[in-house]
Amino acid sequence: MKITLNQVLLGIIGILILILVSGTTAGLVNRRNQKPEVLIAQGKAVNLAAPVDSEVSTYYDLGTIRVVTMGTGINTSGGNAVQPSQSDQLDSSTGSPMVITPWIAYPEGDTVFFEELSRKTGIIKGVFSQFFTSHTQKEILSFGEEKIKRYLLEQINEMLSLGQVTDLYFTDFLFL
Repeated sequence: MKITLNQVLLGIIGILILILVSGTTAGLVNRRNQKPEVLIAQGKAVNLAAPVDSEVSTYYDLGTIRVVTMGTGINTSGGNAVQPSQSDQLDSSTGSPMVITPWIAYPEGDTVFFEELSRKTGIIKGVFSQFFTSHTQKEILSFGEEKIKRYLLEQINEMLSLGQVTDLYFTDFLFL
């Protein structure tokens, strides 16, 4: 039996398709396993602020938000205020980089509200960005977590029409 060039090429194409399908499947499974709720269920992460009410669902799709807080406007390093030097980049006058990973709780089983949250993810992220970029690090620390949560919940709920977010949690709330 003689193997033709077409048969060899078809075999190679078949192997490539098999590799692509198995790689895609493995990637999707691995991605699903990296979500906070899966990591918490596997015991690889600890949820320090889990809702006690089992009749709520959690929305994790906001992801990690990186912002720079408002600067104080006071240049303490003696650099040129118009043309900052490299040493001024870490100056308090430029603000503090911040990383937050919020997630929100909403009534369980409300699929219509979940769809609204999904559609408005960008707007909700904007609420977080707007708040943290309009306050200095010192102000944010002085507000306290509960006051920040109440304000952000109020702002988010004003933008939603099909339901209300019941609570807000932070997995990360870090100044860099």
